[in-house]
Amino acid sequence: MRQELPKDIREKLPMAKKVLEQLVFGKFNIPFDIKTEYSQYNDSWSISIWVDIDVDRYCDFTTKHDVDYENHINNLDRRVENTLGYVDLRGVYGGLLFDYINDDETDQIYYNLQQKLYAELENKFNARRHEVDSIYYYLYKSGDEVVYFRTEFVGDDVVVEDEQTGEMLTLVSCDDLYTTMLDVYNNSGITFDVENFICH
Repeated sequence: MRQELPKDIREKLPMAKKVLEQLVFGKFNIPFDIKTEYSQYNDSWSISIWVDIDVDRYCDFTTKHDVDYENHINNLDRRVENTLGYVDLRGVYGGLLFDYINDDETDQIYYNLQQKLYAELENKFNARRHEVDSIYYYLYKSGDEVVYFRTEFVGDDVVVEDEQTGEMLTLVSCDDLYTTMLDVYNNSGITFDVENFICH
């Protein structure tokens, strides 16, 4: 049977949206939406706040970076929870959920980083492009609670066949690949933490 949103929550939602706009999201023109969800397990309702995060505005290595916006986003969960207390909805607050928008410049920076990696692998190991296509940097973005980015190193050692003997030779080992990716990354200006998934 479909559960109906309790009247006391339903009636408070318009005011909740208004105060959230005024006190939390309006200053930085941050798009958001309030979603309600029923849990059969707990037999209770909760509200979550969907927020659009401007990636280029948040990242400190882009030309569009806004440090005030970044700091505001980093404290968003606390601000939202406190604000919902003004309309007596703090007890049903379920947390933040994120969509990520406006990432063209960040994507271009990671694309350029990838090209530098390919060039370095060719320069150091004579690795051809088709041999390293599965090696890349991946920008991970968190889905809820707090905005968090990290750069993941993805790929396997590069093994090629000797054209004369047919023997399989390791062109780039896992350790060499990690060292090379890290060197290129450390010179990129990108400040996110690194997670290593090479040869995993």
